[in-house]
Formats: sequence, structure tokens, C-alpha cells
Amino acid sequence: MRKFITCLLAALLTAGCELDREEDVKTLLSSRLYILTTMHFTSKSSCTAAVFTLALGEFRKGYYLAETLDTALERIRDQEPVQFALEGLNPNQITEAIMSRDLSNGLGLISSGIGPARDCMDAKISRGYYRVLLSEQTQMVYLPEENALLLLYPPERLAFFLRGNV
Repeated sequence: MRKFITCLLAALLTAGCELDREEDVKTLLSSRLYILTTMHFTSKSSCTAAVFTLALGEFRKGYYLAETLDTALERIRDQEPVQFALEGLNPNQITEAIMSRDLSNGLGLISSGIGPARDCMDAKISRGYYRVLLSEQTQMVYLPEENALLLLYPPERLAFFLRGNV
């Protein structure tokens, strides 16, 4: 009987160990995006990964737009949300450029995307994420206080939300 109670308690404790709830993420993003449906949602104690289809492949309300690496780093250091608009660079290249300039802040940015991609996405979603990550058409937003990354992919009207707990 004691083993049964221990297992039951363990199951109850792990059930409540999600980083986010789907409705909370949708609420967080609904003022910024035209969310239609959830294609994927996984949240564990270490990460959250969500993919939403959008009615429009654009921001309802944009974030502060950084057109230079210096401006982007200033926003990151001040723990302010930033939408990257670095001409000719995809999100992966932007992340590499930030890490080259400021490793500690670059690690925060990259950890928001790597952990969730590895631990909260199945192989199919992960392949789509990496394709979007390497596209120059993708618009990337970093939310330092939330330790989250938001990728908007206009051609397919998709939004990826990733949050790590690092």
C-alpha cells in the first residue's frame, strides 16, 4: 500500500511541473499575433515549445525593432524585448553574431531556443523549426524577462514560441 501511495504522489507532483499552460501562452501572444490554432504544444519543467497557425503572417503589434547589432545588444542587456531586423541575416546568424559580441547575453538567447527544440519537440516539429530558424524570411523576437524566443514565419503563417528555464 505504501508503494502505491508513493507512486500516486509522484504522479500528482510531476503532473503539475509544466513551465507553461497552453492558454497562458496564447494569452501572452494574442495581443501581438493573429493566432488561429495550436499545431503543437509541449511544456515540461525545463521547457515549453508551441507552434501556432496564424490568420495573418504579420505581427498585430510589433516589438521594439533593432536594426543594428549594437541596438539589439543594448535591449538584451537591459532585459527588454527586442525584434531583430538585421538585413540579410536569419535567426541562426543573428544568434551567432550576438554570441560573438557578447557571450553571456548570447547564451541566454540561444538557450531559449535550443533546450525547447531538443526536449519539447518531436522530430517532425523540430525539422520545421530548424528550417524556419535558417530562413531570412523569419522574424525573431527575444523576450529576455520571459526567457523566451518567438519566431514568426510569414510564408506559412506560423509562429514558434520557445521558453527554457535556464
